Amino acid sequence: MCTTQAADTITATGQAGTNRTRPRRWRHKLWELEERFHCAVIGTCLSLDELQRICRKAKITFHTPPTDHELHSAFVNIAGEPVYATRLLQKQLEAEYRQTIRHFKRAGDAAQLAELWDQALESGEVAGAFWALVTHPSVSRELLDRVYGEIHMLSHLAGASTRVDMQELVALRQRVDALETQQRHDAEEAQRRLHRSLDTIRTLETRLKQAQQAQERLRIVERRLAEMSDGETLATRLQDLSTELAHTRSALARAERENGEWQRQARRLEARNIRLERSLADTRQERDALESSLASLLTGDCPAPCMGTEGDLKHLDLCGRSILYVGGRTAQHTHFRTLVERANGHFMHHDGGREDSQCQLTAVLQKADAVLCPLDCVSHNAMHRVKRFCKRNQKRLMFLPRASLSAFSRGLSEVAA
Repeated sequence: MCTTQAADTITATGQAGTNRTRPRRWRHKLWELEERFHCAVIGTCLSLDELQRICRKAKITFHTPPTDHELHSAFVNIAGEPVYATRLLQKQLEAEYRQTIRHFKRAGDAAQLAELWDQALESGEVAGAFWALVTHPSVSRELLDRVYGEIHMLSHLAGASTRVDMQELVALRQRVDALETQQRHDAEEAQRRLHRSLDTIRTLETRLKQAQQAQERLRIVERRLAEMSDGETLATRLQDLSTELAHTRSALARAERENGEWQRQARRLEARNIRLERSLADTRQERDALESSLASLLTGDCPAPCMGTEGDLKHLDLCGRSILYVGGRTAQHTHFRTLVERANGHFMHHDGGREDSQCQLTAVLQKADAVLCPLDCVSHNAMHRVKRFCKRNQKRLMFLPRASLSAFSRGLSEVAA
């Protein structure tokens, strides 16, 4: 599959087993390690980008562009021989983990090495510690076997514990982005309407002030006209002024009505903006909770599956009650079932009539002690049937604002309260 300039002519000269019987004062080289450690060291301590760079530098060629697994296998196959490419691997490992190697160098026996390894496992920094330990001259056979097994299992646990959470996190990030975009557009539109409303209000207030001033002037004129007795001319003038006063009062009334309408519209826009901001804040809390849970799983600090997303659910006790979830999304039911069973409850589900028969809904409702129903992911027919049944049979019914893990956790806490 791959060829090197000297891979076929140079053989390994220093295997680990040749000097194992007498103590050594220097660290092991990569090609001196047992063959089983080659795969673990290259896969754990070196990235694919670093392998690509060393591959180009060592002039290793492939018949076709290699996959990640083919590149990894090529270096594992030559790691037991002190050829040019293997020496480049050794140089890269020594340079990259210089500080960790210096830290492990102070250990004088296997017990101290084991203590340093435990500290590395706890902090999650295992790559440099793994290389420094397996090449240490004082490492024992028992410690090597233990470290090899722990590194092997870490590679399995990491993928199994994060796959589902990564899918949920991607979906939640997409939803947050969409909500942020919608909220930003709505906020900008609300601001534009609010500014227009404020401008209109200021204009109407100016007109109202002018109308009030005109009304005051008309009162003065009326008073003066009452004091004068000029005959028909004054009467005609008075009639004209009275007509103008009536028009001014009518315009003033219209201005006041328009002013009230604009103020009501401004209040409605402000209330809508507040609702959108609250919805966005709830969604961000759900996203941050899942990201925190995923980070804990990746670092090994949180035993899967732990639930700290919405309050402390570890001590929640449903006392054997049956919880029915109507509607929602199929991918979430596994997590909901885990939550309920961990809280000493029994989980049941009905999709609201999409695939499950409507006739089955009444049967599962009779078995349930409490019913949870998401408002954003259930049919109107199923929601009305559940509402009527629970009201008629006095069963506990919780309507959730959305079909999410956070909303289900809050609903479960209220049922258990």
